[in-house]
Amino acid sequence: MKHYAGIDLSMETSHVCVVDADGCKVAAQCVDSTPEAISALLERHGPVERVVIETGRMTPWIARGLHELGVAIVCIDARQAHQSLKAMKANKTDPHDAAGLAQLARTGFYKEVHVKSP
Repeated sequence: MKHYAGIDLSMETSHVCVVDADGCKVAAQCVDSTPEAISALLERHGPVERVVIETGRMTPWIARGLHELGVAIVCIDARQAHQSLKAMKANKTDPHDAAGLAQLARTGFYKEVHVKSP
């Protein structure tokens, strides 16, 4: 079964949510904000079709690191993500944001943005 993930990035720890093709939550966990820690969590839940993160200070480093580790990473504009997550009517928390981003990854309801290299 296909899996999709959303990551709400923070400086020290990030919330990761993995959902299946039906949108059911498979995993939700807080991990260190490193490409290796995030990739290790994703690998424990089988192949992940697509991972969505928002633009932010840490995005270039995390996105590049995950891409180098073979993760299918997609970056979306934080303002668009905010509007989409607001429409889902969930309280604004890091775990809810990660879950909402995972649903966006699953549905494809996003516009990808280019991540600049440093």
